[in-house]
Amino acid sequence: MFAEKTLREMWHTNNGRRCYNRTKGRTHSSNTGGKRMTSMTRVTGRRAVLSAVLTLCMILATLVPAFAANGISNEQIAAASKIARQMEDEGIVLLKNDNGFLPLKNKKVNVFGIASCDLLLSGGGSGSVTASESVNFYEGLKHGGIRYNKELKKVYEDWKSSHSLPETGNGLIDMLLGYVQGDGAEELPIENLSAEQMASAREYSDTALIVFGSAGTELSDLTRADLRLNETQRAMIDAVTSNFEHVIIVFNTSNTMQMDWVEQYDTIDAAIMMWLPGQIGAESLGDVLSGKVNPSGKLTDSIAWDLSDYPTNRNFGNYQYDGTLPSILGKYFVDYEEGIYLGYRYFETFAPDKVQYPFGYGLSYTTFDWKVTGFRANANTVTVNVKVTNTGKRAGKDVVQVYFSAPYTKGGIEKSQIELAAYGKTGLLKPGQSQTLTLSYKTNDMASYDADRNEAWVLDKGTYKIKVARSVRDIEKTFSYTVPKTIVLKNDDRTGTKIHNLFDDTDEGLTVLSRADKKGTFPTKPTDFSMPASVANSDRRPTTPVKGDVPKQGVTYQNGPILLSDVAKDASLREEFLDQFTVDEMIDMVAESGYGTMGLSRLGVPPTDDNDGPAAVKGPGGLLYTKIGFAYPVEASLACTWNDALAETFGRSVGREARQVGTEVWYAPGCNLRRSPLGGRNFEYFSEDPYLSGKMAAAVTRGAQSQKIVVTLKHFVCNEQETNRQANGLFTWVDEQSMRELYLEPFELGVKEGNAHGVMSAYNRIGATWCGASRPLLVDLLRNEWGFDGYVVTDAYTNWTGSGYLDPVLAVYARNDGVLTSFWYFTQEIQTTTALKSQYALDPVGFGRALRDCVYDLCVMKLYTTAMEAKAGTLPEADLLLSTEDSIDYEASATDRLLDGLSGLLMDRDK
Repeated sequence: MFAEKTLREMWHTNNGRRCYNRTKGRTHSSNTGGKRMTSMTRVTGRRAVLSAVLTLCMILATLVPAFAANGISNEQIAAASKIARQMEDEGIVLLKNDNGFLPLKNKKVNVFGIASCDLLLSGGGSGSVTASESVNFYEGLKHGGIRYNKELKKVYEDWKSSHSLPETGNGLIDMLLGYVQGDGAEELPIENLSAEQMASAREYSDTALIVFGSAGTELSDLTRADLRLNETQRAMIDAVTSNFEHVIIVFNTSNTMQMDWVEQYDTIDAAIMMWLPGQIGAESLGDVLSGKVNPSGKLTDSIAWDLSDYPTNRNFGNYQYDGTLPSILGKYFVDYEEGIYLGYRYFETFAPDKVQYPFGYGLSYTTFDWKVTGFRANANTVTVNVKVTNTGKRAGKDVVQVYFSAPYTKGGIEKSQIELAAYGKTGLLKPGQSQTLTLSYKTNDMASYDADRNEAWVLDKGTYKIKVARSVRDIEKTFSYTVPKTIVLKNDDRTGTKIHNLFDDTDEGLTVLSRADKKGTFPTKPTDFSMPASVANSDRRPTTPVKGDVPKQGVTYQNGPILLSDVAKDASLREEFLDQFTVDEMIDMVAESGYGTMGLSRLGVPPTDDNDGPAAVKGPGGLLYTKIGFAYPVEASLACTWNDALAETFGRSVGREARQVGTEVWYAPGCNLRRSPLGGRNFEYFSEDPYLSGKMAAAVTRGAQSQKIVVTLKHFVCNEQETNRQANGLFTWVDEQSMRELYLEPFELGVKEGNAHGVMSAYNRIGATWCGASRPLLVDLLRNEWGFDGYVVTDAYTNWTGSGYLDPVLAVYARNDGVLTSFWYFTQEIQTTTALKSQYALDPVGFGRALRDCVYDLCVMKLYTTAMEAKAGTLPEADLLLSTEDSIDYEASATDRLLDGLSGLLMDRDK
C-alpha cells in the first residue's frame, strides 16, 4: 500500500502527464503516443523490497529522464524511420483473410479493445523502449486512409483514464511496476456500452476491428491464462461478432496467443499479427489494412490450436528442489525433456494435427507462381533455383523456404521429420514480374550430432528429401539426394578443432523424447524434486594452487610502454603488453564492466560505454541513461520479414545511432529460442528455429559491427525462461545433441557468419554449472572450437557476497572476462575486487594466468570499437590510432564517469 500511495502522490505532482494502467502491469503515456506493457506473474513475497527499490528509482528517473531518439541526428532519425517502417511492413503476418476481405473496401471501422488506446511498442526490461512521440493506433489508421468511430474511441479513452496509475518512462521502473501493483480489469467490459452506443456503432459501419494487447517482460514469464481469452474478452468478442457483419482481429502482442477461437466465429473475416511495432510501426498496420502495403511476413513459430499442445509447457515454470530455502534463495530446475523436438520439429514429427498456423505461414493480397528452374546436389553443396512470378493484381514480396528430411533409423540418432535449411525473399514484384532466387546450403548442414557413439556430427547414409516450400506444411516441390556412405565430421568446419562431447554432465537423469518410443519418453511434469549431488556441490572454487611460474606484472620498459595499438600491429607483443599490468589493474578491469569497461591511459587502453537494448540502443549511464536511439520493431517482428538484408540494414542503423549517443558495446541481439509461448522475453528473440535465429543474429551483427561497435550475443545459453533464472541460477537440464543442434546454433552462426566480437553469458546454469563459470562453454566450445576472438560479459550482476552463485572468481577461471555490475554497483565492486584479490593470493599462477586472458580479451574487444579507430579491418594488421574526436580521461573508472555525469546533470538542474 505504501508503494501504491507513493505512486498516486507522484502522479498528482507530475500533473497527470503520464499514467500507469493496472491492467497486467501495462505502462503507457496518457498522450497519444503508445507505450510499453509488461505482463507479469505476481510474486507477493518480493513486493516490500521492490516497492522500496521502485520508489528510489522513480525519484532518480525524475532527475534523469530519457526521451526517444535523443542524441541522434535528424538525418539518422529520418533514415531510421524508413528502416523501421520497412521492418514492420514486412514483419506483419496476415493469418486469416476469408473471401479476400482485406484490404478494406469500406474504409470506416469501429474499434474495440483497450489496446487500441494503449498501443504496445515493446516489452519490458532491458528490451523496453521510450518513445514520447510515437504513432498511436488511431494515427496509424488515419495514415492508411481509414476512418474510425470517434465516439467509441472516447469511451475507451475515458475508461483508460479512470483506471490508471502513474509511470515515469524509465525502463527499470516499468520492469518493477507489475510486481508492486495488483491486477485490474484487462478490458472495458462490453456491458459498459449501452444499447444506443452499440446501435450507433452499427450505423457508423458494419465492420469492427478488435485489438488485443499483451507483452512480456524481463524477470517474469506469462501464464496460460495470459494467452487465453478471459471472460471479459470472450464477452466482448461474442457481442462484437453478433452485432457486426465483418470483424478483423489485430494481435499487438509479444507472444502468440491461443487463437483457436478465431475459427469459431463466422463473422471473423481476418486476423493480423502486428507484434510490438516500435514508435512508427502503427503506420504499417494502417497501410496493410487499406492495401497501401501488401503483407509479406511469415511466422517464425508454430501456433498450436491449444497451449496444452506444446510439449515444452510441461516443463516450464516453477519447480523447486526439496530442502532448499524459499523464494530467491531456493534452488530451482527445468528439464528440456522434449530434446530436439522443439516447435515445428515436434509438431511435424509427432502431432501435425495440433497446428493451427504452421511455421513459415503467412498470407498475401496477391498470388505467386513458382517454377524450380534448377536443382544441384553434391558432397559439398545443395542448390535450388526458384523463379517466382507475381500472378495477382497487386505488387508484393514472397518468401521461398527450403527444408530437408533426413533418413531416420529407429534407435539411431534422433532426427526430426523436417528441418529448415535455407530461405530467401524476393524484392517487390509488380503484377506479371518475376525474380529467380538461388538458395544454397552446405550438404554437411544436414548432419546430426551423435553424442552417444561418435561424439561428432554424422551425415548418415541414405536418401535425403530436399523440399522447396511456402511453409513447413506447404511443400511445392521435393527432390532427393543420396549419401552413399555415412560421414563422420570430427572437426569444426571453421577452426579444424577436433569435436567431442563437452556437456555430458548437463542431462543428469533426463528422459528425452524419442521417435523410437514416444509413449515411454513423452515429456511429463516433474515428480521427483530431490536434489542431485552435483547441485548441492555447485559453485565450488579450485582449492589446489597451480604450480609453475607466477606471471609477470607491473613491468616497465626502458624504451617506454608497449601500447594496445602496438599489439594491434604486432600480435607477438601480447605477453610483453600484459606483463605491464599490475594485479590491481587487471582486477579492476574485470570488476568494472557494468555498462562500460575501464580504461588505462598509460597503456593506451580506452574505456568504453556499454548499454542495452535490442529494439533501441541506449546511451551511456547504465540504468540512468539520458540518450536513446530510435525505437524499432522488436526482434520477433524483424524475424517474420525473413529478410536477412533488412536485418543487416537494421543493425547498421543501430550502429550509427550507438556512435551518436556514445555507446561502443551494444547488449544485443538476443539469440535464445522461443522454447515456449509463455516465455517472458520472447519478443527479444527471433524464433523457435535455431537456423533462422542464427541467420538473423549474424545479419544484425554484421550491420552493427560495420559501424565500429561491438555486439554481445545474448544470453549464452539456454536462457529460455525468466522464472527463477536468478534464484541461484536456474538448473537447466538438457542433452548435448539438443544443445548443439538447437540452443547453441544461433550463437554459432552469430560468431561464424556475423564475426561477433562480444557474447553475454546467461544467468541460468547448464546442468549444475552457472553459464558464466562454464569453461567447456566459454573456452572449449566458444573460443577453441568456434574460433571466437572477443569478450564475454556476464548478465546484469546480482552477487553481493563475492562467492556462491555468480562467483566472480569462477567467472575469471572460465574466461568470462567482465562482470556487469549494475543495481548495487558500489557494493558489488567492493565484494568482487575483494574476492578476486583473495583468490590471486591463493593461486597466483593459475588465477594470474586467467586474469591475463580476461584482460587481453577486454583489450581486443576495444580494438573493434570507436574507442580506437582502426584504418584496416582486422587484427593484427589494423593500424590503430587513439580517437581524437573526444577528450577522454582513460584513467577514469566507470564509477567516476557515472558520478561525474550525474553530478553535472544535477548541477545543471540546480541552475
